[in-house]
Amino acid sequence: MALDVDGYAVLQAMAAAPDAFPDIRTEIPRAARALVVKQLKARGLRVTSLRLIREVLGSEPFALIADGLSEAEVKGLVTRLDPHHPSLKTATPGWHRHRLAALAAGEAPFRKGETRAEAASAKASVQAPAERALGSRPFAAVWDGQDHDAPAGRAAGKAADKEGRDKKDKKSKKKKG
Repeated sequence: MALDVDGYAVLQAMAAAPDAFPDIRTEIPRAARALVVKQLKARGLRVTSLRLIREVLGSEPFALIADGLSEAEVKGLVTRLDPHHPSLKTATPGWHRHRLAALAAGEAPFRKGETRAEAASAKASVQAPAERALGSRPFAAVWDGQDHDAPAGRAAGKAADKEGRDKKDKKSKKKKG
């Protein structure tokens, strides 16, 4: 009877002493990514397993691995994990990636026939026009012709500068015309 080696123990030992394996340093990330992708593509993967994978790996490594998936792989994964989502059929690849991240972060998948406030509000925001800011109170303010914020010394200096500019403009007009 042949004994098999414990792969987890070997990988853990390799991670503990990377200096002992300098020639395969570039293969380690590729192999790790391939193993995680293979687990994500497994038919038996459920949302709880997806969350556990994200928790074990950490959010950043999980995001990097998920970002490396093709659009078709992400779409297939989201379709399998959340088949009753109302936006699934018309979704873009970016939406699929966002939904995968949301499912992994803890958001619950939709149940058959379920509509949520977030989905309803997304549809309502598309249909209802946004409120115009020009009709709001701050835009209804009227200027009284005085600068109430300028200090007294600066206001007098600005008036003198304006008179000087007006005289220069009149002189230049006389020379041209």
